[in-house]
Amino acid sequence: MTSLLVATSRVVVTISLAYVPVKSAFAAPQNAAGLCSAIAASSIPASRISLPTTGAKIQSATLIGGSDPANQNGEYCKVIGQIKPVDPKAPDIIWQVNLPSVWNGKMLQYGGGGYNGSIPPTTDKTTLGLDVVPTPLTQGYVTFGSDSGHQAPNADDASFAKNDEAMLNYGYMHIKKVLDVAKVLVTERYEKPVTRVYFQGGSTGGREGLTAASRWPESYDGILTNYPTANFVGLRLWGAGLARAVYDDKSAGWIPPKLVERISKEALKSCDGLDGVEDGLVGNMQQCRAQSAVLVQSLACKSDVTGNPDDCLTQAQIERTLKIYHEGYSLPYQLANGINTYPGYNSLEGIMMQLGSEPQMRTPPVSGPNAHHSSRSFEFLQNFVQRDQPLNLLSFDIREPGKLKDRIVELSDVIGATRTDWSTFSDRGGKIIWLQGNDDPSVSPLGNAKLFESIVAKMGADKVKGFMRFFLVPGLAHGGGRFSPTWDNLAALDNWVEHDVPPSNPVVVDATKSSTKGRSRPLCEYPSWPKYKGDGDVAIASSFSCADD
Repeated sequence: MTSLLVATSRVVVTISLAYVPVKSAFAAPQNAAGLCSAIAASSIPASRISLPTTGAKIQSATLIGGSDPANQNGEYCKVIGQIKPVDPKAPDIIWQVNLPSVWNGKMLQYGGGGYNGSIPPTTDKTTLGLDVVPTPLTQGYVTFGSDSGHQAPNADDASFAKNDEAMLNYGYMHIKKVLDVAKVLVTERYEKPVTRVYFQGGSTGGREGLTAASRWPESYDGILTNYPTANFVGLRLWGAGLARAVYDDKSAGWIPPKLVERISKEALKSCDGLDGVEDGLVGNMQQCRAQSAVLVQSLACKSDVTGNPDDCLTQAQIERTLKIYHEGYSLPYQLANGINTYPGYNSLEGIMMQLGSEPQMRTPPVSGPNAHHSSRSFEFLQNFVQRDQPLNLLSFDIREPGKLKDRIVELSDVIGATRTDWSTFSDRGGKIIWLQGNDDPSVSPLGNAKLFESIVAKMGADKVKGFMRFFLVPGLAHGGGRFSPTWDNLAALDNWVEHDVPPSNPVVVDATKSSTKGRSRPLCEYPSWPKYKGDGDVAIASSFSCADD
């Protein structure tokens, strides 16, 4: 018998783990229907899960037939269950594991989004994967995922975080707990061992992928991470700083939607051709940022004005809102792994700033009417940090958070994925393919680029090149955007892990619904970018090279 202790800032719980054999009945039948039916009657003891739980239960196990015209994934057993918490007040982790009748020996875990609260679409393609490629489940992967340990009507609700166990599950624990459950089902369903375990996701799911590889490097072989919220706490503090910049002094920093749109259009117009071709994409982002001051000057009001004019920028808008949006902030204290900055966004290079449609902040702030990031920040500070007492976002100072500072720093390690030493993961052959959009309005591309640079500084360029590829993609927002790259990313990852063939300037295809759908571009390893060669079809990747200048 093993005793396992878990401590948080508010609660300490001890549970005893005694091994209880999983019912072997569902391993006996030698047919898919019988095996799937037997799973429905099984349970998984806490001893089979490496982090604290009180076991897992199966809610349903249904064989989905390959002859069903509504099913495009071949024959598989759809298993839905729940992992029971230690704290009786904490919610369950609801999970789904899909067991294909013809298994390739590999597993693929799906990440979530936002504050989660629902199971991700584990029968769909990968994030930024090609529609024309069979889904991972069709290819024979066991696919699985969870709601991260709470249930919510939408991914904006963070009220679950007032419970410590639910908060820890969201931060990192649900990832390994669900992997352990999925491995139990795989062990009992098939007569061969797992050969590879991969993780894929975007945004929160991208952070979860980096978390999986950094916390449990022995358990994962490859990660597809797209625009991850790696510096999660830094991002939420940035949202709080933006709220003060926009809404202080009777919303002096708020910029009307028409002017926000004009800034975006003017920036795109001035920077589009810097990569050699005017195609609606800013490829040479560094040069574009270098000339941003000229854009601001051209849009600045000629004299002091009152209110928020629709056709020019006031000094308050420039010195407050544009400054933090474009340049970010620095802190007089450090978050986990020595981070004390959050770089801004390409808000003067073409992205559409998310400042809301209303000049007054609602209580609490609402994404859409108010700045999107202020809403997400309020949810974090109220439920993860302040918890029991009401929070006034416009009295919170990110540089001097007072008694809340220690809690904020603690959470940056619990939830963040900002570690820079990946030696254990890389030494055992793990691989990471990381995509980040330059046009992302939700996660700072500058911040993720800086994190990648920190990994290179810690481990050395040659070491990092052996296990990680980082691509900054022109036109890609937080999924979608002016250019939505799709490619067979799972095959690329699997080929690198299995055969040590890394992706080298792979070609991606635009999946946007605009007239440019179908155009292709090379993915260029950071810090290079796709430059038009001067001739050739601008819709074809071969007309571009990856430039370093």
